[in-house]
Amino acid sequence: MAAPIAGRTAGEMPGLDIAEQKSWQHFLDSTLRLYSTLNRRLTDAHQLSLFDVRVLDILDNAPTGCARMGDLAEALPSLPSRLTRQIRRLEGQGLVRREASQDDRRGVVAAITDDGRAAARQAMVTYAQGVRTYFLGQLSRTQIAAMGESCRRISAAVKLSDRALKTGGA
Repeated sequence: MAAPIAGRTAGEMPGLDIAEQKSWQHFLDSTLRLYSTLNRRLTDAHQLSLFDVRVLDILDNAPTGCARMGDLAEALPSLPSRLTRQIRRLEGQGLVRREASQDDRRGVVAAITDDGRAAARQAMVTYAQGVRTYFLGQLSRTQIAAMGESCRRISAAVKLSDRALKTGGA
């Protein structure tokens, strides 16, 4: 019988050994806690969720200050319906506006407003402080580089898998 880790044994996640389960559980726990903490700090300080700040940051850094809704959904990643609700809410706050695409009149883009730019810049200070405190501050430079590369590889593999599923591939 396998030794329990935090009340769990290897048999609870078939195909994963104890070390793999432990690594996954630590990753998942840290990710969920970090997301929750950053989200709470941003909501308390700026009345913006972490998702809101990511949307505003993408738009603020876009060369034209706008992005197609589909491109935003892929960049975040988000379901189009969730992104539409989020953009509506940000639009209600005067931080973004939706408009017809200049390239394709059938397409819709989200564009950041001047108020949205100001809100994004203020929120990014809180966001960066949280990332430094709760993420970067816990790691050495070598660990930061390794974590970045590991997450890049994981993200690339998941994106590839998602694309294959969307196109009917394996």
